[in-house]
Amino acid sequence: MDWIDYREKLGIAFSDTQKYEHFKKKIFNYLDNWEGKPNYNEYVNFCDMTGSIINPHCLTQYDDKERYEHIIDIIRRKSDTISDFFAYYMAFVNTREYLEWRDQGKASYKDLLCKMLNESHIPFEILEDDDGCFVFPKGAKELDQALVSEPLEWLNSYPIAHKAFIKALKDYANATEDTASNVADKFRKALESFCQEFFGGQKSLENYKSDVGRFLKDNGVPKEISGNFETILNSYCLFINNYAKHRDATSDKLLEFIMYQTGNFIRLLITFKGSSV
Repeated sequence: MDWIDYREKLGIAFSDTQKYEHFKKKIFNYLDNWEGKPNYNEYVNFCDMTGSIINPHCLTQYDDKERYEHIIDIIRRKSDTISDFFAYYMAFVNTREYLEWRDQGKASYKDLLCKMLNESHIPFEILEDDDGCFVFPKGAKELDQALVSEPLEWLNSYPIAHKAFIKALKDYANATEDTASNVADKFRKALESFCQEFFGGQKSLENYKSDVGRFLKDNGVPKEISGNFETILNSYCLFINNYAKHRDATSDKLLEFIMYQTGNFIRLLITFKGSSV
C-alpha cells in the first residue's frame, strides 16, 4: 500500500492539489540528486524552446553540472500548475540527445515521470510522435490500450490519419470548455483522413457510411452489427457537424467518449482488413 492509499484508508484522502504537491516533492527529490549532464546544444535548445534566459556561465565546455542545475531550477520555478510543469519538463526531455554514456538518459527521465505520476495517483502517461514526447491524460487502462495506443500504432500504415490522430490527442491533452469543439472536430478529421486512406477518395466522413457498411458486410459481419455500426457512425457525424464543426457547443466532458469512439471505428475496420499490427 502506498502513502496515498494509506491516507485514503485513514479517511484523509489527498485532493488533486495535494496530489500534485506530493508529486512535485517526490520528483524533485530525484531531479535534485541526479546528474543529467546536458551538453552545450541541449542546454541552448532547452532555453530556446522554453524562452528562458541563457546563463553565460553555463556555456563553457565543462559546465554540465551548472547547466543541469539551471534547467532544473527553471522547471521548478515554472511548476505552479501541472500543465506548466509538463510543458517545461517535456521540453527538457525532448531536447535531450541519446547518449549511451550517461547514467540518466532520455528514457530515464521519461520513466521517472511515469513512475512519480503513478505513485502520486495522477492519471497521465507519455506518448511519442515525430515531434517528440508529450503528456497525455489517462482514462480507463483497458480503453486507453485498446482504443488509443493500439489504433495509434496501427495507423503507422495510414500516415495522414496517424498525423491527424496525434494532433487531436495533443489538443485533447490540453482541452478546455472553450476549445472542446475544436478538439472534437480534430478527432472527426482524423477519422475522415483514415477513411480516405482506407477506402480511397477524398469524400467527407459522412459520405463514407455506405463504404463502411458494404465493407463490413463483405467481411461477413452480420447485418445487425454492420447496420448498427452505420447508425453509430451517422450519429457521430451528426453530433460533430451540429455541435463542433458548424457550432461551438461541445462540452469538454464529452471529449473522452469522442476520442474512444474514434479509436473504436479505426480499430474495427483495421481488424477486419487483417492488416499486420
